[in-house]
Amino acid sequence: MTKKQENTGLESAVEPTVMMLMGQHCTFCGPMMQILTDLMKSGQIGELRIFNIEKQPEIAQRLGVRSVPWLQIGPFELAGARSKQEIIEWLQRASSFDGVRDYFEEVLSEGNIKFARRLIERYPQALENIVELMADPEAKINVRLGVGVIIEESADSDIFRPVIPRLLAYLSDDDARVRGDACHYLSLTRDKAYIPHIEKLLQDDSHEVREIAQDSLDELRTG
Repeated sequence: MTKKQENTGLESAVEPTVMMLMGQHCTFCGPMMQILTDLMKSGQIGELRIFNIEKQPEIAQRLGVRSVPWLQIGPFELAGARSKQEIIEWLQRASSFDGVRDYFEEVLSEGNIKFARRLIERYPQALENIVELMADPEAKINVRLGVGVIIEESADSDIFRPVIPRLLAYLSDDDARVRGDACHYLSLTRDKAYIPHIEKLLQDDSHEVREIAQDSLDELRTG
């Protein structure tokens, strides 16, 4: 286990555990089952569990799965058909913390915010990656929108506190959008301790950032 993994709590085995939900009338399930079985035989999967949701519907209900094929590779939930190469890539990502950001980018770009939420519920440290994506100028619009939803939902919670130093650092970012977003999200914490930090942005070069800073201060002072 690397130091980075140790700090985040995302501890994955070298060969991840894989769970698949399938159905008898699913066109893509048979080929995926064969791929997974072959990868299991080659030693790339540590444990493989396959459930037929028509025989065990309670499992799909418990996991909130409405369509198959569905995979869980290590900490990652994946909906829909996947090629052998895609599955191999996710097996590799499940063995390192670096794969978490890739996972968020994929599921948020597809609008699967619930998958991102569930990962954060299990591993709150993954919020670090969410805040990173907030500042990524190349992030897709769907990803940025999903990031905004997740931060807005968690900003005033205890699990969000460890990532606040990163937001404070982003108040000095070269990108005005990042400064404005960081300012807005800090106001959602409802913590007046951040007022002095936000007040500095009232002198920002960007008119839009100055407006966001004023709105954020009004929110914190009256909240």
